[in-house]
Amino acid sequence: MTQPTNPTVEEGKLKRFPLIAGAVFVAVAWALLNIFEHEYLFRVQELSLWLPTKVFFDERMLVPGGLMTYIACFLTQFFYYPMLGSLIFVGLLFVVQLLTQKIFKIPARWGLLALLPGVLILSCAMEAGYWIFQIKTQGYFYSMLVGFLFTLSTIRLHQIIKGWGRYLWVVAIAAVGYPLFGFYALLALLAIAVLAVVKAEERNIGLALLCLAVAAATPILYYNIYSQTRFARMFTAGMPAFFFEARDLRTWVPYILLYLFPLVIPFIRFDRAASFTIPKDRFILSQGISAVVIVFIVQFFWFRDPNFRAEIKMNHYMERLEWRKILDIAKKQEQTPTRLMVLNRNLALLKLGRAGDEMFHYLDGGEPAASPFEIRLMQVGGKMLYYHYARMNFCYRWCLEDAVEYGWKVDYLKYMVKTSIISGEYDLAQKYINTLKKTLFYKKWAKKYEKFIENPALIAKDREFASILPLYQFEDQLDGDNTLVEIYLLNYFAHTYSDLNTPMFDEAALMCALTLKDIQTFWNCFFRYANSHKADRMPTHYQEAALLYGNLEKNVDISKMPFDKTVKLRFQDFMRFAQKHAVKDVERDPEAKKLFYERFGDTFYYFYFFIRDVKSY
Repeated sequence: MTQPTNPTVEEGKLKRFPLIAGAVFVAVAWALLNIFEHEYLFRVQELSLWLPTKVFFDERMLVPGGLMTYIACFLTQFFYYPMLGSLIFVGLLFVVQLLTQKIFKIPARWGLLALLPGVLILSCAMEAGYWIFQIKTQGYFYSMLVGFLFTLSTIRLHQIIKGWGRYLWVVAIAAVGYPLFGFYALLALLAIAVLAVVKAEERNIGLALLCLAVAAATPILYYNIYSQTRFARMFTAGMPAFFFEARDLRTWVPYILLYLFPLVIPFIRFDRAASFTIPKDRFILSQGISAVVIVFIVQFFWFRDPNFRAEIKMNHYMERLEWRKILDIAKKQEQTPTRLMVLNRNLALLKLGRAGDEMFHYLDGGEPAASPFEIRLMQVGGKMLYYHYARMNFCYRWCLEDAVEYGWKVDYLKYMVKTSIISGEYDLAQKYINTLKKTLFYKKWAKKYEKFIENPALIAKDREFASILPLYQFEDQLDGDNTLVEIYLLNYFAHTYSDLNTPMFDEAALMCALTLKDIQTFWNCFFRYANSHKADRMPTHYQEAALLYGNLEKNVDISKMPFDKTVKLRFQDFMRFAQKHAVKDVERDPEAKKLFYERFGDTFYYFYFFIRDVKSY
């Protein structure tokens, strides 16, 4: 009786496996980017800029790696159409895989190993999260991909060149590649040195020593040419501008692994014989483990904070004045929101005229940004809030300051156009419009706003400007906000008085007074609101605040105020429940807080007693 043979897989029959694995990887990555990160990708290109001008090109070339940055910014702008931009991105990841497979002669059965650089590059791009608002690396999303492609292409050309031409090629990489691609040229030299030592059939110690010598000397020799780069940065030019501190080590991990890959992989000795066979079950197990590792790496480094995604989506809809969709996002919220989410939601309620009846129907609080770096609300959403609350000078001022700090971006230019138009600075607005008209995808946008300069009478008729002008009633002074957007807006609206009949401004003031929880400020804003709104009924939350404050302090006679019966019954119910559960003793007790939220979470009473110690950065 013959024993059953263990099925095997022959290397020669697996030639297409790497291509299939690569195609599956890029297809899945493309789908994930478009399903979960559509708005994020669009935001990435808004926070970048590429111009087809000599000045823009020359500015990039002032530091080592300038061409890499220029190409990265060019490719980033295609995220204006996220499906197209992500297709280009994953397509280049596929090229990285093919080059990796070819250069390091990775056998087909190890095809998933060739995916590792692309996986790490994807991780580098998607780990940034909130850092996209502050990172000083221009074209950040694409920079590591463009740089690593240069590294691989340089190594491959080195393999094609024969004889003494290789020595000349090494010198060319240093002399020409370093100014254009910075660190990634040095990485190519180090990888060529390793290959020259490790590969017995091509061992060339002299070439390896030359690579090491020019890699060490080139940044030093170029130091006097690049006057805008510190000496320490000469060796890391082109790498992301993260901090080199222990708390930021996690951010560097995918980069370190990516940079180590071409230096370590040559040491792995593969059996490359086409006749090599491997048991089928072992092959399947090894591929399964490799796939799990790839999924783990992507999942671990991919920034997936729900609040961050919600903020990005809110920004997306606010640009389009789709206020109801902002409220839909807030309604679906399952965890404590950030202050930016709360501010966006309240702005949407104000614009829709629903704040008085719905302001406390959503989760509230102040969850800090999920970032290892300090993130300030000003950089994430402050400019947009200032714009929609008609604080034009503040919006313009922070666009200009951040442009100096982090570089010019489409986002800044758009707000500088709109604030200049509302402020009547038409020549200034035209200057920024002329810049945007040079971009690839914002020509139409620029021409739309150019019409307001040509015919200012159209401003008041425009849907966007018409939603802002009612708040643009007072002198737009540029006083101090210390980057504290929320505190500034709260105090500005709550403590700005005028005899003008400004219903939207007065409602904004009353909303701010509720958030401040200052009783005297509330009454001042309450009566202002009552005088400018001649409606038959006072909104529910404003009644709740008046009823609560009238009972806490007897400074205002509320006995004749026409409170709704349901409001009074709810207040009585709350007071009985509070006496039973001793609010002052349980305000920091999660279980008791949960009890109050289940019964009164949609009231001002719950907000007043339980939403505390909120900090806005």
